[in-house]
Amino acid sequence: MNMNTFKRVFIGFLILLSYSAIRADEGMWMLNKISQNIPAMKALGFKLTAEDIYSINHSCLKDAIVQFDDGTCSAELVSANGLFFTNHHCGLDAVQELSSVSNNLLENGYWASNYEQELPVHGKTALILQDISNVTVEILDGISNSLSNEDYFRAIEQKMQYLEDSITLATGYYTIIRPFYNYNEFYMFRYKRYRDVRLVGVPPSSIGNFGGDIDNWHWPRHTGDFCVFRIYTSPDGSPADYSPKNIPLKPKRFLKISLQGVNEGDFAMIIGFPGRTHRYATSFEALYNREVVANFKRNVWGEMIRAIKKAQETDPAIKVDYTDKHDYLVNFYQKDVWQAESMYNYNVVERLAAREDSLKAWANRNPFLFSRYVTSLPVIKNYFETATKNRWEETEGALSALSYPVDIHNVINACNNFISVIFEQGKPYSRLSFKKDYIRIEAKKIEKHLPDIFEGYHIYPDAQLYSIAFGTLINSIGDVSNIKLLSSIKKIDNINVSYPYYVRAFYEKSYFSSPDNLKRLIKRPYRDSLINDPFLLLYHSYSMLWDSIYSSRYKVEQDYKRAMQLFTRGVMEMKKGKLLYPDANSTPRLTYGKVKGYKPADGLYYKPFTTLDGVMEKESKTEDIFKVPSKLKQLWERKDYGRYGKDGVMPVCFLTDNDITGGNSGSAVLDANGNLIGIAFDGNAEAMACDFMYEPETQRTIVVDIRYVLFIIDKFGECQHIMNELETV
Repeated sequence: MNMNTFKRVFIGFLILLSYSAIRADEGMWMLNKISQNIPAMKALGFKLTAEDIYSINHSCLKDAIVQFDDGTCSAELVSANGLFFTNHHCGLDAVQELSSVSNNLLENGYWASNYEQELPVHGKTALILQDISNVTVEILDGISNSLSNEDYFRAIEQKMQYLEDSITLATGYYTIIRPFYNYNEFYMFRYKRYRDVRLVGVPPSSIGNFGGDIDNWHWPRHTGDFCVFRIYTSPDGSPADYSPKNIPLKPKRFLKISLQGVNEGDFAMIIGFPGRTHRYATSFEALYNREVVANFKRNVWGEMIRAIKKAQETDPAIKVDYTDKHDYLVNFYQKDVWQAESMYNYNVVERLAAREDSLKAWANRNPFLFSRYVTSLPVIKNYFETATKNRWEETEGALSALSYPVDIHNVINACNNFISVIFEQGKPYSRLSFKKDYIRIEAKKIEKHLPDIFEGYHIYPDAQLYSIAFGTLINSIGDVSNIKLLSSIKKIDNINVSYPYYVRAFYEKSYFSSPDNLKRLIKRPYRDSLINDPFLLLYHSYSMLWDSIYSSRYKVEQDYKRAMQLFTRGVMEMKKGKLLYPDANSTPRLTYGKVKGYKPADGLYYKPFTTLDGVMEKESKTEDIFKVPSKLKQLWERKDYGRYGKDGVMPVCFLTDNDITGGNSGSAVLDANGNLIGIAFDGNAEAMACDFMYEPETQRTIVVDIRYVLFIIDKFGECQHIMNELETV
């Protein structure tokens, strides 16, 4: 055995030991199985029972937890009238949609003083869990392991869809079935899905996004990252689309709010909807994310962020309309790039390779186990080698960017009916061919909705973003001889450097790049004039490219999924008898731990608390993200903290060692009695590889202290409309 192999086997042995005594604060645990964790939770100070967390017989904590916006974020009910708290950055797109240059809610904040002033938000949803069921037998029963991988997963997906549809039809509940442990188990989640959600209160960005992308993922943090919404229902209490006749939700349970504060070492648990982790990943997947995904984000998204920043500096309207795009790109750019750095720092790839060596050593005792589980590893390796060779990340990332943050394809989508009738009818009204002039009918609709179609659209930054995505695509795709337009473009001399000039010309010529250009098409809606529109031609070419990519990678993806199923089953069998938690998949989870600081580097220790004093220390007159509202500064100067401060100090944020990831934003942070003590909103840069591996010494959750939330609502926002509904202890 050479030294490298010995080192990896030894690390694998240490990993096995760590799993045999898994840390109480590691894991995203399923609510319906939380009874297995209660002894460890009690040891940390927890004072409730498993039934207090999840029960189908009486109200419990699960009934107060909300999945916001179909999985984008988490939230929690805090009143008997359907109020819920979530993060400022979770409600940012809604606030932006309701803002304008003349009425900038992002900059000024908003506090409704009565129900009539609560603002409907188009498209927002709130899901409240009813129950969880294990449906593994129902899904896998009758599906033969001898099927091809394509047929095997097709059969599984069909069964999942059939059961979802059947339960939804029979019960009226919004039903979701998710695979767990890489398709080894399946669980069904039934929700009530509320579709009338209204904005009640939000602090200005100078509080809700204080520190911006400079402080993002970093401690110490001083951000009041929260906003307040309300769920409305039909008069009979059932979910309904928006109507002025709707009434506030009467929930089964809402959270009481603790104003007692927290101390280092206190118990803390978080319930929310973590989006995605890779705790059962192989070293090949980790390496791909470290070298390929991070590199794409660093180069392409980094360039897009710089383009947006530059555009925002030139126009107040762009600053408002592109806030969500900017923050979205920055957040995930930093996450993936810093994740790669963290992977290096914590030897994640090497440690996962050691786990694979441990699996091989365990399986070597039995030829059946070896052939069943270890043979999955070359298949998984081949998948990521194929993805790297074919530049799937770069190609699909560029195609996705052409839909968001680029906007021009949304304009084309809004005109689809108009485009279709032009191609069908050819030219306006002809008595010989058509009984109605469908072109003119659709043209009038488009003309009427022009302001809506181009709402938030700005040609200058859109062209910049399109150019970045288009250049990446052209430089990434291989043989596209089956897609004539893209093939022709790739053959243009020096296209790799000249593409920005072509994109600029496309924006000048296309009917879809501005209201004035679209008006020209409305005035002369002829097929002959539309057929050569550059963006329409590219739009359809991209669709063909998506189809081509899907068909070419479908089989290798199904082979990969089956290999991951077997690899994960092998890991689970190797650790049989140990408490194991599944990867996050946007289903409700609980993580428990304690309030705790950490050592980011030699000689440093970060205390787990920040205060309003730190906000004032960071204040800047020149940097927008560090500007402090004058009213907040006045409250600080007077130490006018009401019942929310302690000993002349106003708490702002604190740290816990809970195990969270994206999707947990807005999650309830609860004390040992199930009272709300804060709202989770971030992780820390030092442990950004947490989706692959939990790092107990450095991984932390950043929480906005609930006392600061109430201080801002009460003393800063003076919003008694909200305060009168909250129950504090």
